[in-house]
Amino acid sequence: MKTLIKGAVLGGIIAFVWMNISWMVLPWHQKTIATLPNDEPVAESLRTQVPDNGLYILPWTSDHSEEAMAAFNEKMARGPFAFMVVYPKGINISMSQMMLYGLLFNIVVAGLLTWLLTKTKGLSYIQKIGFVKTAALAGAMLILVPNLIWWHFPLAYTLVTFIDTAITWGLAGLAIGKVVKD
Repeated sequence: MKTLIKGAVLGGIIAFVWMNISWMVLPWHQKTIATLPNDEPVAESLRTQVPDNGLYILPWTSDHSEEAMAAFNEKMARGPFAFMVVYPKGINISMSQMMLYGLLFNIVVAGLLTWLLTKTKGLSYIQKIGFVKTAALAGAMLILVPNLIWWHFPLAYTLVTFIDTAITWGLAGLAIGKVVKD
């Protein structure tokens, strides 16, 4: 239990620190997210047309009849296509609360990766780091690749996020690998 807690806390803190550097200091994430040149008409349309907070896809249909799918495919080809999380009435952002949640999330993930590593035997320190990084990348791929394939997330966004995940959990793996003994 001591190993699990130590790996979770140390790995989580390292991941949290790197993620903050990656998002707040390095320019690579910002370069993968575009800004609308005139966002106010779009914002006003969302405020007036979207009834509730939620995930919205434009165009979308839940009717899979031949006629509905033909109309859907025509709309897809004509554009626009959008995959959006919308809060039409806005949100109040608490950076300190989001940072706390981010830290707790990283501690939980580091704990899971520590636990997985404790189930292995005979790995060298370098292999332990590789195991942590590979397990994290497998998890990231479960989310990133379907979003790329099905929702057309930009390739640059997907690659930067994948590389950032490799760095994050490679660094956290340095601590987790030291903590977990055979």
